[in-house]
Amino acid sequence: MIRDQEKNGRDDELAVSSFSLTSPVGVHPVEVLEREHKLHEQICDSLERIADSLPDEVDRSLCATMVVALRFDLPLHHRDEEEGLFPLLRARATKEDGVTGMLGQLSREHSIDESSADELVDFLQALSKGRRADNPNMFGYMLRGFFESYRRHIQWENKVILPMSRRLLTDEDLASLTRLMIKNRMRANSNRHQR
Repeated sequence: MIRDQEKNGRDDELAVSSFSLTSPVGVHPVEVLEREHKLHEQICDSLERIADSLPDEVDRSLCATMVVALRFDLPLHHRDEEEGLFPLLRARATKEDGVTGMLGQLSREHSIDESSADELVDFLQALSKGRRADNPNMFGYMLRGFFESYRRHIQWENKVILPMSRRLLTDEDLASLTRLMIKNRMRANSNRHQR
């Protein structure tokens, strides 16, 4: 029985150590970030559909899904970059790579995007419960401002930051990033269940 418990404990450790968050086991953490960018592009597409459907043809279930995406998925991805990817890039990059200014700008955009997302969540929750937008033009404008800006942000990270990450980060850096991403998801899942 003790051997079975030890074996199960090792199996649990293996499952956690090889845990891959949005993709199959063993996928490169930068690929996970890239896949999440694709998910965020879909979130932007969904927000655009909501904006186009205002004021009378809003999909309530889509609004509820976007509440979860903006409240949990977006900040989680930002945390992976802010706590994991960006510090690793700062440590590996040379002055010629010019990452200090780039990463500072991306961090500011993350902060602005999360603030905007918090505002959108309140409106989306109301719509998900069948209420009408008090000012559909204003809410549509807010949605469009958010998803247009966020699409540019994703494209820039895909063209500059992710290729730089693949070029500069060592195997040890990637392992560290993977561990952080696992920890962030475990914490996020715990927080999600507490709500």
